[in-house]
Amino acid sequence: MALSLPNSKIAEQVILAHILLNKQETDIIFNRISSDMFYSNDYKIIYQIICDLRENNIQVNFDTVYNSLDTTNNKQTNNDNYLPILTELVNQSGRSGELESYLILLLDKYLRRRLILSIQKISELAYDNSLSLENIFDQAEHLLFDVTQKKPNLGLLPASEVLLETFLDLERRSKEGQLIGVPSGFFDLDLLTQGFQKSDLIIIAGRPSMGKTAFALNIARNVADLQSFPVVIFSLEMSRNQIIYRFLSNESGVNNSKLRSGAINANEWRLVSKAINSLSDLSIYLDDKSDITISDIRTKLANLKSRFSNLGLIIIDYLQLISDTKAKDSRVQELSRITRNLKLLAKEFNVPIIVLSQLSRNVESRTNKRPLLSDLRESGCFAKSTKLYDSFQKTRTASLMFRSNKKLDLLVGIKDLRKKILPIPSNVKSLFSTGYHLMYTIIAFGHYEIKLTKKHKILTQYGWKRIEFLSQLDLISIVDKHNFLWVKSIFSYIKMFSFFTFLQINKIAPGSQEIVYDCWLPFTNNFLANGYVLHNSIEQDADLVLMIYRDQYYSNDNNNGITDIIIAKHRNGPVGTVNLLFDSDTASFGSIIN
Repeated sequence: MALSLPNSKIAEQVILAHILLNKQETDIIFNRISSDMFYSNDYKIIYQIICDLRENNIQVNFDTVYNSLDTTNNKQTNNDNYLPILTELVNQSGRSGELESYLILLLDKYLRRRLILSIQKISELAYDNSLSLENIFDQAEHLLFDVTQKKPNLGLLPASEVLLETFLDLERRSKEGQLIGVPSGFFDLDLLTQGFQKSDLIIIAGRPSMGKTAFALNIARNVADLQSFPVVIFSLEMSRNQIIYRFLSNESGVNNSKLRSGAINANEWRLVSKAINSLSDLSIYLDDKSDITISDIRTKLANLKSRFSNLGLIIIDYLQLISDTKAKDSRVQELSRITRNLKLLAKEFNVPIIVLSQLSRNVESRTNKRPLLSDLRESGCFAKSTKLYDSFQKTRTASLMFRSNKKLDLLVGIKDLRKKILPIPSNVKSLFSTGYHLMYTIIAFGHYEIKLTKKHKILTQYGWKRIEFLSQLDLISIVDKHNFLWVKSIFSYIKMFSFFTFLQINKIAPGSQEIVYDCWLPFTNNFLANGYVLHNSIEQDADLVLMIYRDQYYSNDNNNGITDIIIAKHRNGPVGTVNLLFDSDTASFGSIIN
């Protein structure tokens, strides 16, 4: 005889009765429970109707729920059939007891069902000989991890709870004088960032030989010294021995080349011995697997966290070398997916993650080699004649916007809101020129033309795709402005008809070099241009972007070692530049003391 899945009918009845009888503390139910957590299909439908009534500001009681059951489009519902069910529910008032206990019981049974179904799915995967073991392990881990993340505090939290928690944290830091986040050990940088915030994704970017790895290792050593939780370094480029030599050189002050050759004198041996003793006391963990995936990183971090309860800092060197086992599209889309997964990892483990990244070669082609945020992006730019939408009733060309003294506040992009893709205004952080580039003309059948660089991404039926990877078999996104009404008072669009479709490409052809522009919309990370949907950022998921620039690298006359750490993006604070001193002998950075 087949066993039924775990469930508690009493818990489901008591929770629904609590709502129907308008008892106190119903908010805690809506904050923690969703309709799919009910085992009974009837109770699931009733709870969903209750949620709909509440969302529409309609009082929830026996009568309103009973009447709504008849007006739903669900053929399974009939209010005559539900009359005895609702009557039975309101008669459960004598069982109410401790609501919290019944909520925990409902969640317990729900999680047990999820676990059983996940195990059944894993069993099916194991029998599928067409899948590799690595793929099976990856999917199994995702299935089980998804279950473990469904904690009893599911759902939205009231602002009052968050405010109280924030007040207590603020009071503690005010008394102790602590930074909000994890200190980097460089006081000027910490002054601007207030430390690396937990759950933040931080990108450290620079051209080769600028010192990205050295800077990251300096931060790792400082963090490990300033707090007790493990610092984890995933090095996809350097071996663990090379990293240790870097640490020894930095700690001892002995030239890295001398250490590797072994040509060191007695005094230097004493320095190295002292450095080894100091480093051995630090909680730093190294992994030098060269083909590591996000799944591998998650597994190793989970194992380490189970031993130490918390993690201090994660460093990954570097972004472009991370493997993606699910990759079936362009490398650009892979990187976008990887950065998104890294941000999710940071939130999952509640730890700052630093990932190193290369900058594009555009830096080398400019007279001014100082890096820009656009150099991090894997896309490109648009022509000066491109029409950008600040509303559907008004467009302006990029060059006109750039020359205008009037501050550009909003541009229209698209956003997934409540599982519907809708156009929405987004604040423009910046609009800037990126120099001269070769342009490509793209035209969809029956639509406008647009000129873009080959690295710019456009929305296709397969997702975001760079222009250089498009073919005339692709369908690209088209937005019809006539299907929308702009309502300025509430800053939103009212949908009238279907606005979003895909058309086949009629023409892709290279043109001439032109001055081009780029812009950054933090909320949508995309924008409408000439009726197309464009996307231009791999740093969209990063909370903090640091760029390294040393003028000494380009000028032999400048040997002062001053390095600019440019805060190019800071989601939670100001941007700016911090100066550090770089010692090329030991590949180490230090603060400048005035």
